[in-house]
Amino acid sequence: MTGLALYASILLPMALSLAAYAAARRSTQTAAYISAVALLPLLALSSFSLFGGSRYAASVGTGLWSIFALYLEPYNAAYVFTVALVGIMVAIFSAPYMEHRAEELGVRNTIFYLTYGFFLGGLAGAFAARNLFGIYIFIEVALIASLFQVLYYGYGDRARITVMYLVWSHVAALLMLAGFIVLYLHGVTSVPVPATAAGALPKTLLYLAVLLVLLGSFIKMAALGVHMWLPYVHAEAPTPLSALLSPVLVGFGGYVISVVALPITPQSWLPALTWYGIATAIYGGMMAYVQSDIKRLFAYSTVSQMGYMLLALSLHNVFGLTAAALIYISHGLGKAVLFMTAGYFIMHLHTRDVDRMGGLYGWNSALAGAAIVGFLNLAGILTIGMISEITLAVALVKTYLGIEYIELYIAFAAMLVVTGIYAFTTIKNVFFGPPKVSGAGPYDAALVAIVATALLSVLLFLPPMSSSLWTNISVYVQNHLIPVGL
Repeated sequence: MTGLALYASILLPMALSLAAYAAARRSTQTAAYISAVALLPLLALSSFSLFGGSRYAASVGTGLWSIFALYLEPYNAAYVFTVALVGIMVAIFSAPYMEHRAEELGVRNTIFYLTYGFFLGGLAGAFAARNLFGIYIFIEVALIASLFQVLYYGYGDRARITVMYLVWSHVAALLMLAGFIVLYLHGVTSVPVPATAAGALPKTLLYLAVLLVLLGSFIKMAALGVHMWLPYVHAEAPTPLSALLSPVLVGFGGYVISVVALPITPQSWLPALTWYGIATAIYGGMMAYVQSDIKRLFAYSTVSQMGYMLLALSLHNVFGLTAAALIYISHGLGKAVLFMTAGYFIMHLHTRDVDRMGGLYGWNSALAGAAIVGFLNLAGILTIGMISEITLAVALVKTYLGIEYIELYIAFAAMLVVTGIYAFTTIKNVFFGPPKVSGAGPYDAALVAIVATALLSVLLFLPPMSSSLWTNISVYVQNHLIPVGL
């Protein structure tokens, strides 16, 4: 029964996309609310697993059908929970935004809502897939669905941006698939990959498989050096999609590293991955600081946050992997708030230019308060982001303890400072200082979604929610993902 519920919760958003498509021909609001309601069972199941420690397994058979086996335990439930929760909030936000965007383009919203459930159902399925090929199939469903949203409702040169997204996203997926095939041919078929699987492969093939999976995951995460696509795609995608791509899709690469690559990654590779994560975080934060387009600013901050996640994974201990899941949650909620805020500006101020903003706290104090909470998630202050950063700091000390690692501690501190600088500078420039906009921002469904998402990120910081999710994730990591490596 629980297995059937897991399949139903992932397939329901896809099935109800057809109803949302039909509804969108008459009412954008109805289509948006159908899309939100379709994700409620997925949110419920993942909540039971994340906060209650429940475990679910589902299979439709053996042989070829085993590709579609699913599981849900506290670690991957953290990712599925974020997908469902952010998906619900963004669906509510999309009602006024997509009406605005459709009027600008002179088109209907039908394709957006037809693909919305396939994107989120496919992404949730990729996190819940037990089989390596299942991960690839589900992520392809999500990628193809999101391509149509960029093509039909994006900004700028939509066709060029769609091709860029198509090429980079599928290069990443195919690199992962190539690594999966190497593992599959040597009997490694399911996740999490056990550390003992390293012994099943000759060293050359083992290193090849790990390298392919890591490279595909780096591209998906927009890590330093393979990040070039993200600022363009996330800035020019329709804003509801940006609020999903940036927080929940890019972190998929980190999840794949944690359950596929990391268990069989040679320990000697990990210090390089640590520095790579720090470099990515600092670079992304510095680039965010110099942006004047608010969506590009938020896109580069995603690059920075993925550096945090890479650092957490590279530390290779219980606290590190727990921090990675918590970073995914905090970044998911915080960045969803910020991209939805950017969409609110686009709807009501008709600008994305930070230089044309100022004093917006007086224009809409509820929006300003929610956006500040979004930034606090990224900076790790009084939100679920604080739990993730404390856990990350403990993980760093657990792995690198001693004065001989002083340069690493300095780099880590620099990473935190850079994040604080771009976050609080943006808060000052946008919401305080001399007002540049008159009147008052309206209170609509978009604002409700933004404020509710911000409040939830604060609630997750408070006991018993924070303690239960931290305990359940860390216990699973200890029992199933640690010890790992060679």
